[in-house]
Amino acid sequence: MRAICGHYVSESYARAHHGLCRKCHSNFAYLVELEEKHGDDALVEYWFSMIMVNLSDSRGDADCLIEHLIDFYQRKLVEIPSKRRYIHKMLFMLRSIKEPFDARKMA
Repeated sequence: MRAICGHYVSESYARAHHGLCRKCHSNFAYLVELEEKHGDDALVEYWFSMIMVNLSDSRGDADCLIEHLIDFYQRKLVEIPSKRRYIHKMLFMLRSIKEPFDARKMA
């Protein structure tokens, strides 16, 4: 069956891991662990550098990870209002990577 991310996965694995394939779940779990251990700033630095490095290699995988992160932080915005400022910063940065700003459009 296809997971939420569009990759193929067994039905039992998808049910147990919120509909994600093994690779996407592993990436996602690592980022959550990094944030818990080292705080918000370490996570921002890590994801920004990793996504920027991987964009040139495989845009599809990076887009998939960005989509998962946007969904995750949108849910966290409701669940954890005390981190609202941090979560808005993360969402802004994720969306700016997904759709880069083009100054020529402003002219």
